[in-house]
Amino acid sequence: MPRRAADAIHQRIDAELTAGRCGRPYFTALIDLAAQLRAGYAGVLGCDVADVALTGSTTDGVNTVIAGLDLRPGDEILTSDEEHPGLLAPLGRARRRHGVSVRVIPFAELAGEVSRSTRLVACSHVSWVSGRVADAAALKATGVPVLLDAAQAIGAVPVDVRALDCDFYAGSGQKWLCGPEGSGCLYVRPERLDDLLVPWPGYSSVADPARALEFEPAAGVSRLDHGFPAGLRSASALASLHVLGDAGWGWVHERAASLAALLADRLAERGLVVGPRGRSTLVSWQADDPQAEVERLAENGFIVRSIPAFGLVRASVGAWNSEEELEALVRLVR
Repeated sequence: MPRRAADAIHQRIDAELTAGRCGRPYFTALIDLAAQLRAGYAGVLGCDVADVALTGSTTDGVNTVIAGLDLRPGDEILTSDEEHPGLLAPLGRARRRHGVSVRVIPFAELAGEVSRSTRLVACSHVSWVSGRVADAAALKATGVPVLLDAAQAIGAVPVDVRALDCDFYAGSGQKWLCGPEGSGCLYVRPERLDDLLVPWPGYSSVADPARALEFEPAAGVSRLDHGFPAGLRSASALASLHVLGDAGWGWVHERAASLAALLADRLAERGLVVGPRGRSTLVSWQADDPQAEVERLAENGFIVRSIPAFGLVRASVGAWNSEEELEALVRLVR
Protein backbone atom coordinates (compact mmCIF):
# COMPACT_ATOMS: atom_id res chain seq x y z
CA MET A 1 0.00 0.00 0.00
CA PRO A 2 1.47 3.36 -0.97
CA ARG A 3 1.81 5.94 1.79
CA ARG A 4 -0.36 8.29 -0.27
CA ALA A 5 -3.16 5.71 -0.26
CA ALA A 6 -2.95 5.32 3.51
CA ASP A 7 -3.10 9.11 3.87
CA ALA A 8 -6.19 9.22 1.65
CA ILE A 9 -7.92 6.68 3.90
CA HIS A 10 -7.12 8.70 7.00
CA GLN A 11 -8.46 11.86 5.36
CA ARG A 12 -11.70 10.09 4.43
CA ILE A 13 -12.12 8.73 7.95
CA ASP A 14 -11.56 12.20 9.41
CA ALA A 15 -14.08 13.71 7.00
CA GLU A 16 -16.71 11.11 7.85
CA LEU A 17 -16.02 11.44 11.56
CA THR A 18 -16.38 15.21 11.62
CA ALA A 19 -19.04 15.79 8.95
CA GLY A 20 -21.01 12.55 9.17
CA ARG A 21 -22.17 10.23 6.43
CA CYS A 22 -25.41 11.75 5.24
CA GLY A 23 -26.69 14.70 3.25
CA ARG A 24 -26.33 15.79 -0.33
CA PRO A 25 -22.68 16.98 -0.10
CA TYR A 26 -21.60 13.59 1.26
CA PHE A 27 -23.56 11.73 -1.41
CA THR A 28 -22.19 13.93 -4.19
CA ALA A 29 -18.61 13.49 -2.95
CA LEU A 30 -18.92 9.68 -3.09
CA ILE A 31 -20.34 9.77 -6.62
CA ASP A 32 -17.52 12.08 -7.73
CA LEU A 33 -14.84 9.85 -6.19
CA ALA A 34 -16.35 6.80 -7.90
CA ALA A 35 -16.39 8.64 -11.24
CA GLN A 36 -12.70 9.51 -10.84
CA LEU A 37 -11.86 5.92 -9.95
CA ARG A 38 -13.81 4.59 -12.93
CA ALA A 39 -11.85 6.97 -15.17
CA GLY A 40 -8.60 5.80 -13.56
CA TYR A 41 -9.39 2.16 -14.26
CA ALA A 42 -10.44 3.02 -17.81
CA GLY A 43 -7.06 4.66 -18.37
CA VAL A 44 -5.23 1.53 -17.20
CA LEU A 45 -7.46 -0.70 -19.33
CA GLY A 46 -7.31 1.46 -22.44
CA CYS A 47 -11.06 1.82 -22.87
CA ASP A 48 -13.87 4.34 -22.48
CA VAL A 49 -15.11 5.23 -19.01
CA ALA A 50 -18.59 3.98 -19.94
CA ASP A 51 -17.18 0.48 -20.47
CA VAL A 52 -16.03 -0.04 -16.84
CA ALA A 53 -17.91 -1.32 -13.79
CA LEU A 54 -16.62 -0.96 -10.23
CA THR A 55 -16.42 -4.29 -8.41
CA GLY A 56 -14.87 -5.74 -5.27
CA SER A 57 -12.44 -8.22 -6.85
CA THR A 58 -11.55 -10.21 -9.95
CA THR A 59 -13.96 -12.91 -8.82
CA ASP A 60 -16.77 -10.34 -8.53
CA GLY A 61 -16.24 -9.49 -12.18
CA VAL A 62 -16.07 -13.14 -13.22
CA ASN A 63 -19.29 -13.89 -11.35
CA THR A 64 -20.99 -10.89 -12.94
CA VAL A 65 -20.26 -12.27 -16.40
CA ILE A 66 -20.97 -15.95 -15.69
CA ALA A 67 -24.19 -15.16 -13.81
CA GLY A 68 -25.22 -12.56 -16.37
CA LEU A 69 -25.02 -14.80 -19.44
CA ASP A 70 -28.12 -16.73 -20.40
CA LEU A 71 -26.45 -20.11 -20.05
CA ARG A 72 -28.38 -23.28 -20.88
CA PRO A 73 -27.87 -27.06 -20.90
CA GLY A 74 -25.71 -28.03 -23.85
CA ASP A 75 -23.59 -24.87 -23.69
CA GLU A 76 -19.88 -25.43 -23.21
CA ILE A 77 -17.34 -23.27 -21.43
CA LEU A 78 -13.64 -23.84 -21.98
CA THR A 79 -11.13 -23.06 -19.25
CA SER A 80 -7.52 -23.98 -18.59
CA ASP A 81 -5.65 -26.24 -16.21
CA GLU A 82 -3.94 -23.24 -14.57
CA GLU A 83 -6.93 -21.36 -13.20
CA HIS A 84 -7.50 -19.91 -9.74
CA PRO A 85 -10.47 -21.03 -7.61
CA GLY A 86 -11.83 -17.52 -8.06
CA LEU A 87 -12.59 -18.43 -11.67
CA LEU A 88 -13.25 -22.13 -11.22
CA ALA A 89 -15.89 -21.73 -8.49
CA PRO A 90 -18.20 -19.55 -10.64
CA LEU A 91 -17.78 -22.05 -13.47
CA GLY A 92 -18.61 -24.91 -11.11
CA ARG A 93 -21.78 -23.15 -10.01
CA ALA A 94 -22.79 -22.57 -13.64
CA ARG A 95 -22.31 -26.26 -14.32
CA ARG A 96 -24.47 -27.23 -11.37
CA ARG A 97 -27.10 -24.50 -11.81
CA HIS A 98 -27.47 -24.37 -15.59
CA GLY A 99 -26.24 -27.77 -16.72
CA VAL A 100 -23.45 -26.37 -18.87
CA SER A 101 -20.36 -28.40 -19.73
CA VAL A 102 -17.01 -27.09 -18.45
CA ARG A 103 -13.96 -28.51 -20.23
CA VAL A 104 -10.47 -28.05 -18.76
CA ILE A 105 -7.74 -27.72 -21.39
CA PRO A 106 -3.95 -27.21 -21.07
CA PHE A 107 -3.29 -23.47 -20.87
CA ALA A 108 -1.43 -23.21 -24.17
CA GLU A 109 -3.96 -25.31 -26.11
CA LEU A 110 -7.25 -23.53 -25.36
CA ALA A 111 -7.79 -21.91 -28.74
CA GLY A 112 -7.45 -25.20 -30.61
CA GLU A 113 -10.16 -26.88 -28.53
CA VAL A 114 -13.07 -24.56 -29.32
CA SER A 115 -16.06 -26.48 -30.68
CA ARG A 116 -19.48 -25.63 -32.11
CA SER A 117 -21.04 -25.84 -28.67
CA THR A 118 -18.48 -23.57 -26.99
CA ARG A 119 -20.32 -20.56 -25.58
CA LEU A 120 -17.41 -18.93 -23.76
CA VAL A 121 -13.66 -19.23 -23.19
CA ALA A 122 -12.80 -18.22 -19.62
CA CYS A 123 -9.14 -18.16 -18.61
CA SER A 124 -6.39 -16.07 -17.09
CA HIS A 125 -4.66 -13.33 -19.04
CA VAL A 126 -1.56 -14.17 -16.97
CA SER A 127 -1.51 -17.59 -15.32
CA TRP A 128 -1.34 -17.37 -11.54
CA VAL A 129 0.53 -20.70 -11.56
CA SER A 130 3.31 -20.11 -14.04
CA GLY A 131 3.24 -16.51 -15.17
CA ARG A 132 2.54 -17.56 -18.76
CA VAL A 133 0.55 -15.10 -20.87
CA ALA A 134 -2.54 -16.20 -22.79
CA ASP A 135 -2.51 -16.01 -26.59
CA ALA A 136 -5.37 -13.53 -26.74
CA ALA A 137 -5.18 -13.19 -30.53
CA ALA A 138 -5.62 -16.94 -31.03
CA LEU A 139 -8.53 -17.03 -28.57
CA LYS A 140 -10.31 -14.17 -30.31
CA ALA A 141 -9.74 -15.72 -33.73
CA THR A 142 -12.01 -18.60 -32.68
CA GLY A 143 -15.01 -16.23 -32.85
CA VAL A 144 -16.18 -17.30 -29.37
CA PRO A 145 -16.61 -14.70 -26.59
CA VAL A 146 -13.58 -14.48 -24.30
CA LEU A 147 -13.52 -13.69 -20.58
CA LEU A 148 -10.05 -12.96 -19.23
CA ASP A 149 -9.20 -13.17 -15.54
CA ALA A 150 -6.82 -10.24 -15.05
CA ALA A 151 -5.85 -10.78 -11.40
CA GLN A 152 -2.17 -11.21 -12.31
CA ALA A 153 -2.23 -8.91 -15.32
CA ILE A 154 -3.81 -5.52 -14.65
CA GLY A 155 -1.12 -3.27 -13.23
CA ALA A 156 1.52 -5.96 -13.75
CA VAL A 157 1.75 -6.03 -17.56
CA PRO A 158 0.68 -3.57 -20.25
CA VAL A 159 -3.06 -3.92 -20.85
CA ASP A 160 -5.09 -2.60 -23.77
CA VAL A 161 -8.44 -4.36 -23.85
CA ARG A 162 -9.13 -3.08 -27.34
CA ALA A 163 -5.88 -4.55 -28.64
CA LEU A 164 -6.59 -7.77 -26.74
CA ASP A 165 -10.00 -7.72 -28.43
CA CYS A 166 -11.54 -9.59 -25.50
CA ASP A 167 -15.21 -9.38 -24.58
CA PHE A 168 -14.92 -9.33 -20.80
CA TYR A 169 -11.93 -8.42 -18.61
CA ALA A 170 -12.17 -8.82 -14.83
CA GLY A 171 -9.44 -7.34 -12.64
CA SER A 172 -8.43 -6.84 -9.02
CA GLY A 173 -7.63 -3.51 -7.45
CA GLN A 174 -5.72 -4.80 -4.43
CA LYS A 175 -2.97 -6.70 -6.24
CA TRP A 176 -0.77 -4.98 -8.84
CA LEU A 177 -2.76 -1.75 -8.71
CA CYS A 178 -1.88 -1.51 -5.00
CA GLY A 179 -5.42 -0.50 -4.05
CA PRO A 180 -7.41 -1.54 -1.00
CA GLU A 181 -8.89 -4.96 -0.46
CA GLY A 182 -12.42 -5.10 -1.83
CA SER A 183 -11.61 -3.13 -4.98
CA GLY A 184 -11.66 -4.13 -8.63
CA CYS A 185 -13.08 -3.44 -12.06
CA LEU A 186 -14.80 -5.15 -14.96
CA TYR A 187 -14.54 -4.21 -18.63
CA VAL A 188 -17.33 -5.25 -20.97
CA ARG A 189 -17.12 -4.74 -24.70
CA PRO A 190 -20.03 -2.39 -25.59
CA GLU A 191 -21.46 -4.87 -28.10
CA ARG A 192 -21.66 -7.50 -25.35
CA LEU A 193 -23.33 -5.42 -22.66
CA ASP A 194 -26.87 -6.36 -23.60
CA ASP A 195 -25.86 -10.04 -23.57
CA LEU A 196 -25.62 -9.77 -19.79
CA LEU A 197 -28.44 -9.72 -17.30
CA VAL A 198 -27.74 -7.57 -14.23
CA PRO A 199 -27.08 -10.18 -11.53
CA TRP A 200 -26.40 -7.62 -8.79
CA PRO A 201 -29.05 -4.89 -9.26
CA GLY A 202 -28.91 -1.78 -7.12
CA TYR A 203 -28.96 2.00 -7.11
CA SER A 204 -26.47 2.43 -9.97
CA SER A 205 -28.05 -0.33 -12.06
CA VAL A 206 -31.08 1.72 -13.11
CA ALA A 207 -31.43 4.75 -15.34
CA ASP A 208 -33.71 6.52 -12.84
CA PRO A 209 -33.45 5.48 -9.17
CA ALA A 210 -36.78 7.19 -8.52
CA ARG A 211 -38.39 4.58 -10.78
CA ALA A 212 -36.25 1.64 -9.74
CA LEU A 213 -39.12 -0.85 -9.73
CA GLU A 214 -39.49 -0.40 -13.49
CA PHE A 215 -35.85 -1.50 -13.79
CA GLU A 216 -34.84 0.41 -16.88
CA PRO A 217 -31.06 -0.35 -16.97
CA ALA A 218 -28.59 2.49 -16.70
CA ALA A 219 -26.52 3.32 -19.76
CA GLY A 220 -23.06 1.79 -19.90
CA VAL A 221 -21.34 -0.87 -17.88
CA SER A 222 -21.90 1.03 -14.63
CA ARG A 223 -25.20 -0.88 -14.45
CA LEU A 224 -23.01 -3.81 -13.34
CA ASP A 225 -21.42 -1.95 -10.40
CA HIS A 226 -21.31 -3.87 -7.14
CA GLY A 227 -23.10 -1.88 -4.48
CA PHE A 228 -22.96 1.81 -3.65
CA PRO A 229 -19.37 3.16 -3.98
CA ALA A 230 -17.60 3.32 -0.63
CA GLY A 231 -15.61 6.50 -0.11
CA LEU A 232 -12.74 4.78 1.67
CA ARG A 233 -12.32 2.32 -1.17
CA SER A 234 -12.52 4.92 -3.92
CA ALA A 235 -10.14 7.38 -2.25
CA SER A 236 -7.50 4.77 -1.49
CA ALA A 237 -7.67 3.04 -4.89
CA LEU A 238 -7.50 6.37 -6.70
CA ALA A 239 -4.48 7.49 -4.68
CA SER A 240 -2.65 4.25 -5.53
CA LEU A 241 -3.38 4.69 -9.23
CA HIS A 242 -1.93 8.20 -9.04
CA VAL A 243 1.26 6.93 -7.38
CA LEU A 244 1.83 4.35 -10.10
CA GLY A 245 0.79 6.76 -12.84
CA ASP A 246 3.20 9.40 -11.55
CA ALA A 247 6.02 6.85 -11.66
CA GLY A 248 5.01 6.08 -15.25
CA TRP A 249 3.14 2.95 -16.28
CA GLY A 250 5.72 2.16 -18.94
CA TRP A 251 8.48 2.22 -16.34
CA VAL A 252 6.42 0.23 -13.82
CA HIS A 253 5.68 -2.54 -16.32
CA GLU A 254 9.17 -2.72 -17.81
CA ARG A 255 11.02 -2.71 -14.49
CA ALA A 256 8.77 -5.35 -12.91
CA ALA A 257 9.03 -7.69 -15.90
CA SER A 258 12.79 -7.19 -16.17
CA LEU A 259 13.31 -7.93 -12.48
CA ALA A 260 11.15 -11.06 -12.74
CA ALA A 261 13.14 -12.26 -15.75
CA LEU A 262 16.34 -11.63 -13.81
CA LEU A 263 15.08 -13.69 -10.87
CA ALA A 264 14.06 -16.55 -13.18
CA ASP A 265 17.50 -16.57 -14.82
CA ARG A 266 19.37 -16.49 -11.53
CA LEU A 267 17.30 -19.33 -10.07
CA ALA A 268 17.90 -21.42 -13.18
CA GLU A 269 21.63 -20.74 -12.89
CA ARG A 270 21.45 -22.16 -9.38
CA GLY A 271 20.05 -25.37 -10.84
CA LEU A 272 16.41 -24.89 -9.86
CA VAL A 273 13.65 -25.96 -12.23
CA VAL A 274 11.85 -22.74 -13.13
CA GLY A 275 8.42 -23.13 -14.68
CA PRO A 276 7.62 -21.94 -18.20
CA ARG A 277 6.66 -18.27 -18.10
CA GLY A 278 5.91 -15.27 -20.27
CA ARG A 279 6.80 -11.60 -20.01
CA SER A 280 5.08 -11.22 -16.64
CA THR A 281 5.84 -10.51 -12.99
CA LEU A 282 5.50 -14.07 -11.65
CA VAL A 283 8.30 -16.61 -11.21
CA SER A 284 7.58 -20.19 -10.12
CA TRP A 285 10.03 -22.95 -9.35
CA GLN A 286 9.81 -26.56 -8.23
CA ALA A 287 10.36 -27.51 -4.59
CA ASP A 288 10.25 -30.84 -2.76
CA ASP A 289 8.07 -29.30 -0.02
CA PRO A 290 6.69 -25.97 -1.28
CA GLN A 291 4.93 -24.97 1.94
CA ALA A 292 7.97 -25.71 4.09
CA GLU A 293 10.10 -23.65 1.74
CA VAL A 294 7.62 -20.76 1.90
CA GLU A 295 7.73 -20.84 5.70
CA ARG A 296 11.53 -20.99 5.75
CA LEU A 297 11.83 -18.02 3.40
CA ALA A 298 9.30 -16.05 5.45
CA GLU A 299 11.47 -16.55 8.51
CA ASN A 300 14.23 -14.87 6.52
CA GLY A 301 12.09 -11.91 5.48
CA PHE A 302 10.85 -13.01 2.05
CA ILE A 303 7.13 -13.41 1.47
CA VAL A 304 6.42 -15.85 -1.36
CA ARG A 305 3.63 -18.39 -1.77
CA SER A 306 3.24 -22.07 -2.49
CA ILE A 307 1.07 -23.69 -5.13
CA PRO A 308 1.00 -27.21 -3.66
CA ALA A 309 -1.08 -28.82 -6.42
CA PHE A 310 1.75 -28.06 -8.86
CA GLY A 311 4.66 -28.54 -6.43
CA LEU A 312 5.71 -24.92 -6.90
CA VAL A 313 6.91 -21.93 -4.96
CA ARG A 314 5.97 -18.61 -6.57
CA ALA A 315 7.43 -15.13 -6.20
CA SER A 316 5.60 -11.96 -7.26
CA VAL A 317 8.10 -9.33 -8.41
CA GLY A 318 7.10 -5.66 -8.53
CA ALA A 319 8.70 -2.48 -9.78
CA TRP A 320 9.17 -1.57 -6.10
CA ASN A 321 11.58 -4.48 -5.56
CA SER A 322 15.35 -4.15 -5.90
CA GLU A 323 18.09 -6.18 -7.51
CA GLU A 324 19.67 -6.61 -4.07
CA GLU A 325 16.47 -8.19 -2.72
CA LEU A 326 16.35 -10.66 -5.59
CA GLU A 327 19.98 -11.67 -5.15
CA ALA A 328 19.38 -12.23 -1.45
CA LEU A 329 16.37 -14.40 -2.25
CA VAL A 330 18.36 -16.46 -4.77
CA ARG A 331 21.04 -17.13 -2.14
CA LEU A 332 18.40 -18.40 0.29
CA VAL A 333 16.38 -20.63 -2.04
CA ARG A 334 17.09 -24.34 -1.76
